[in-house]
Amino acid sequence: MTLSAPEKDERIDIRLPASLKQQLGRAASYAGMPLSAFLLSAASERASQVIHQREEITLTQEDWVAFLQGLDEEDKERPRLKEAAQRYAKRLSE
Repeated sequence: MTLSAPEKDERIDIRLPASLKQQLGRAASYAGMPLSAFLLSAASERASQVIHQREEITLTQEDWVAFLQGLDEEDKERPRLKEAAQRYAKRLSE
């Protein structure tokens, strides 16, 4: 069974300094890739990293326990859950 490559029907035009184009071309050459393939690979990898940073939540064991306890508690103040959320927000802003 042969897998076909996805259709490439979208285009991005970009202007950049000649020195940057030369640098990118050199890097693509070292990687043994055409410039466009190198750019797509690098952009895709970086996009995945940024999306992961924004959409994935990693909790410490302490924060996870606080989160679960918060879910189990009656509807009342949850200071430990609030603290966990504040620690998480602080980590995001660093």
